[in-house]
Order: sequence, then C-alpha cells, then structure tokens
Amino acid sequence: MQTSNQLRSAIKQDMRELGYNFSVLSEKSGISRGSLSLILVGGASRRSPMAFHHLNQITSALGLKEEAYFDLYVDECFFDGRPSRSRIKPFLTRCIELGQAACVERILARLEGDSRYLPLLFEIAEHGFKKEGTKTLVERLFEYMLLHQDDRHSVEKAVCHYRLFMLRLNQDEENNSRQLNAFSPYRDNLPDELKMESLLIMAYLCYNRMDAEELEKLGDELISLCLRLFGTKEKPGRPFRPDSPLGRTFVFYYGQGYVVKQIALCEKGEFEAAQSYSRFYEDLSWLAGSDAEAQQAARGMTLFAHANQLGCRLLGGELEVLPDYIDMLELHPKETVSGLIVLLKTANRFGISVDEWLPRFPLDLEQMLAMQDNAYYRQVCRNRFARLLYQLSIYHFGRGRFEESLQAALQSWELSSRLNNHRMFRLLASLTLMYSGQSEPEDL
Repeated sequence: MQTSNQLRSAIKQDMRELGYNFSVLSEKSGISRGSLSLILVGGASRRSPMAFHHLNQITSALGLKEEAYFDLYVDECFFDGRPSRSRIKPFLTRCIELGQAACVERILARLEGDSRYLPLLFEIAEHGFKKEGTKTLVERLFEYMLLHQDDRHSVEKAVCHYRLFMLRLNQDEENNSRQLNAFSPYRDNLPDELKMESLLIMAYLCYNRMDAEELEKLGDELISLCLRLFGTKEKPGRPFRPDSPLGRTFVFYYGQGYVVKQIALCEKGEFEAAQSYSRFYEDLSWLAGSDAEAQQAARGMTLFAHANQLGCRLLGGELEVLPDYIDMLELHPKETVSGLIVLLKTANRFGISVDEWLPRFPLDLEQMLAMQDNAYYRQVCRNRFARLLYQLSIYHFGRGRFEESLQAALQSWELSSRLNNHRMFRLLASLTLMYSGQSEPEDL
C-alpha cells in the first residue's frame, strides 16, 4: 500500500542519513534483522504490518522523538484496509497520553463509528480517564461513543455520560448545574459502584446550589442503595465485589448517605429529625471488618455522627452544648468552615454573641482548601466559605459592626462571583434590604 510505503520510506530515509544499515538498526533497536526485513522490505504481499512496540523501538534507535512517525503510523493501524485492534489500542492510548489530537481524529474517522470497535474505544477511554493530562482527548472519545452508541439504556452509555459529567465539572457553579441536569437521567443505568460515587458528587453539587429538596432525594437514594448492597448491623448483606475499584471505602459511602440526609434536613430547618440520623452511622465497625482503611473511615464517621448531632442540637436551640461544639471544632480544624456556619447561624437565629470564640478560628480560605482531599471537596469548601462570609456579615450587622458586616458581604460577593454562584448572588443582594432596615436577610 502507498500509505504503508510512506512510513517505511521515511524510516529508511532516516537510516540513510545516519548511515545505518539493517544490522546496525537491529543492534540498536533489539529487533532481529529478519523481522526488520519483513517489516521494512519485501513486496506488498510479503510485507508484515509493523507492531506499535516495534515502531517505538525503531524510533528510539534512530534518536527521534517518540511521536516522530505517529502521523504515518495511523495508516499502519488499517494495514490492508482492515482496522487492527492490536495496533489501534496501544497507538491510540499513547496518542491520548501525548496529546496527539490529529492522530486521534484520523483513527476515529477511519473507524466510521463501527459498533464492533466501540468496546475497544471504551476500554481505551476508561484507561485514559484515570491518567493526568488527558482530559480533552478522553472527553472526545466518550463523545464519539455516545454519538455512535444506539442503545440508550446500555451500561456503557451511562458510564460515558458519567465520565463526561465528571470531566466537565469545574469552579463555575452554573456550568456544574447544567452538567448535573444533563447527567442525572442516566445514573440509574450505572454499575452500583459508580452509582454510589455519582450520587455523592451530585449531592455535593446540590449542596453548592442550595437545593435542599434534591439534596434530600439524593441522600435517600444513596441510603437505599447502600442498604441494598451492605445491609445493616443487625442483618448484613452479602459481600459486595465491585467491577472496578472505588475511590473510597464502603464505610464512607454508607455513612455519607446519612450525612447528606442530615444536611438536607438542616437546610430545611428540621433539626430534630436531622439529629436522629446520627445513630445510623455512629458505629460502622460491623461494615469495616478487619480492613485498616475501612476501620479508619468508621472512626471518622463516628466523629461526624457526634459533631453533626451537636450541630443539630445547637441549631435547634440547645445552646448549652455550645462549649462542647467549640471544643470539637478546635480538635478537628478540617471541619472549621462547616462548623463556623453552624455557629454563626445559631448566633444569628437566637441573637447570642460568639465573639469570644470567633478569634480562635482564623478565616483563611487557602489554608482550608489545602486540607481537602480532592477537587470536589475543595469546590464544596469554596462555596461553604462564601456562605460563611454571608452569615458573618449578618452577625456583624446584628452586633452593630456595620463596616465589618459590609466587608464580609463584599468578600462573599467576590468569591461567589468567581464561583458564578447565582443563588449566592440573590442572597447577598437581599443584604441591601437588611442594611436599609426593610427586611431580615434570608436564612441559609
């Protein structure tokens, strides 16, 4: 074929410029002279297709950049006009890793959406999804598969939608809301392990946009899924073996369902009902078993259960637990932002002073972000910080400190603007009525 000849001609031209014959290239590349002869010489009927690892060995032996022959190798993936899985898979994988967009597009165009090769592309995309720096091209593969996947209820299609959802999340809350709405209908078709992860990410986004009703539904859904998979302390379920590794332990997802439910009820002002959910995850040692990581997660859930129970009681008016709540926050600085929101909401709701405790907790967003484990927690932390500043503005105003109140409101506005959080814009705009004495600010 002419296209195959172009690759071989380019290699032989570079050999001539370096003064290499087949013996020298064989020695430097580690490929036998007989194999080189079959790959590079011979008539069209006798010539062997070039494996991708052979291309890499030849390229390295000639002292060239790894991608030097990639453009010409595209045609090698369709030797004699037929797509070769054994060549496409390693080649396309490496093209994605090196950002060779043009080669990726040429491969996809030559495949023409043939459904026989969609599983191969899915495997390559899933591999690339776990790599750093491959976002754009991996996104392109998932988009291609959705375009050519006919079964809208297939697991693969749901996974493609989920991966695109994850890849497209960023610090823009309006964008995140659009991505959430686009993905939401497909979550039921996901494998259980991915559904657990997706429900948790969706819950974070609903919290950021302050949608208590949807947040509660997602909490209920995650609780229901975990009960089906893991059972209860009294009646444990069968061992669950996910098809792909989870980002967290089973204990974490199990407990987080109840945490999400609690948060949603608190957002709705149902503090007594929210408090009752702590008992469901305060002891998950039965689920952790002997696994050290799961045991650590269970201990973390015990802490969450105690802290959230105190927070619910405080928000419900049991002000006598305030010293215990402050002690808990000082022991666990990672929870400072959410804890201070509870503290300030309580102060604003019941008209009490917390001036003696606020100086113990410096408001440093960058420090708080550095404590978070991943991008999703950091985004939640940013939105929480904007809410914290909103509550702080109301608190200072109630104490007669108008300059401090305005400064906190402006800081919240600036952060909300960077996050493009329209719900926060509306809440902050309502502060102008507070300053003019026309109304009370909205509770948040």
